Amino acid sequence: MTCFNLNYINEQKKADFMEHMYQCSARTNGLYTGLWQEFCLNEAGPIMRDRYFEMLEAITIYEERKLAKEIKETCLLS
Repeated sequence: MTCFNLNYINEQKKADFMEHMYQCSARTNGLYTGLWQEFCLNEAGPIMRDRYFEMLEAITIYEERKLAKEIKETCLLS
């Protein structure tokens, strides 16, 4: 694959995604202005916010289990 092919593929992906955003927006006026901002606020934003809190919860669970394991190992050694 050449650099030109990779660039073409990436540009096509961008165009395809812009079309996806346009279709999801339910617009019919042919204007693509503000699609990215709308997508971030209405689709990506809520998902990323939820994912952030899921990651925080996973970290807390991991740390609690790690601490419990360390305490258990310490008690066994005493």
